[in-house]
Amino acid sequence: MEIDLSIAGHLTQAIRITAAEQSEIGSARRQAMALASALDFDELQCSRLGIVVTEAAHNLSRHGGGGEILLTPWQLGESAGIDMVAIDRGAGISDVSTALQDGYSTGGTPGTGMGALSRQAYLFELDTRPGGGTALLAQVLRAKDTPPPTVRIGAVAVPFGTETMSGDGWAALLRPGFSCYFMADGLGHGHMASLAAAVALKSFAATAQKGTRDILLSAHTALVPTRGAALAVAQIDHAAGVLRYSGSGNIAAQILTNGQARNLVSMNGTPGHSMGSVQEFTYEWKPETMLLMHSDGLGTRWSLADYPGLARRHPSLIAAVLFRDFSRRRDDATVLVAGGRDTRG
Repeated sequence: MEIDLSIAGHLTQAIRITAAEQSEIGSARRQAMALASALDFDELQCSRLGIVVTEAAHNLSRHGGGGEILLTPWQLGESAGIDMVAIDRGAGISDVSTALQDGYSTGGTPGTGMGALSRQAYLFELDTRPGGGTALLAQVLRAKDTPPPTVRIGAVAVPFGTETMSGDGWAALLRPGFSCYFMADGLGHGHMASLAAAVALKSFAATAQKGTRDILLSAHTALVPTRGAALAVAQIDHAAGVLRYSGSGNIAAQILTNGQARNLVSMNGTPGHSMGSVQEFTYEWKPETMLLMHSDGLGTRWSLADYPGLARRHPSLIAAVLFRDFSRRRDDATVLVAGGRDTRG
C-alpha cells in the first residue's frame, strides 16, 4: 500500500511567526489556532496546539532574545498533524531537567511553563547549547485518536523575506521497502519560481516509481515553459540497502551513517533550459542512515558533527536547527531530513 506524502510538500510550506515581543504572543496563538481549525483538528487538539505555541512564544520573548516559530502541517497516510518548532539564538537552557519539571516557569506564564508544553504534545524534543540557542519541537496530532506516524521524516520550508509563496518544493512517496524523495528549487523566488516548483512536483507525482534519471528527464521536459528549477531525487531500496540519486543544479544532499557523512553528487545544469548529462549514483543505505537534502537558500558549510547529539533527534528538529544557523536569508530555504534511528524509549 502506497502512502502519498504530497500534502507535506510544496503546498504546506511553514507558517513563520516572529516572537520577539510579549505583544506578539496573542497573534502567534491565533495564527496557530486558525491553521489547526483549517486542517480539521478537533477541539481538544486545537487547544493543545494553542497552549504549545503560547508557551513557546513566551519562552522566546522572555528568555531566547526573540526568535521564530515555524508551523508545518503534514500527513502520512491516516496520520496527520502539525510540527511546531521554536528556534532562538539565546543563551540556551542551563538545566533542562529543571526546566521541564511540572509547574516550573521562570516567566510566570499562564500554562505553567515548558513542562506544560511538553505534556500537550504527542512528541516533544529540544536541542539547547550554552551560548548557542535553543530549538524545540512539539508535534501535535490532528485528533486524539489519530494514529501516530510510523516513518521518520521532517522538513522546514520557508519563503524568502516577505514572500507568501516559496519557490522551493519537496515531496515524497513512501511504501513498504521503498521511499522516494524529491526537491525542486525554482530559479529566483516569488510567484514565477513557485510556479516552476509546482510544475516539477506535478511531474514527480506522475513518475515517482520510475528510475531517478527518468524522473529528472520528465521534469526537465515539463519545466521548459517555466523559468526552470534545480532538481534532485533520492530513491531508497530498503531491502537491498541501496540509495540511488540523481541531481541537476545546486540542491545539496548528504547521507549520514553512524556519524560518517557523505555528500551526494549532483551534475551542473538548469532543468527546463539546459540540463546536460543526467547520471544516477548509488550509495549504501543502512537502517540507521539519514538523508538530508536542502535548497541553496541554506549554506553548505555545516556539519552535524558540530552539534553533538543532534543527529539522534527527530528530523524536524534537525531541519530547524540547520535552518536557524545556516539560512542565507536572501532566498527561499528548504531542508528535508528523512530516516535515521529512532532513539525514543
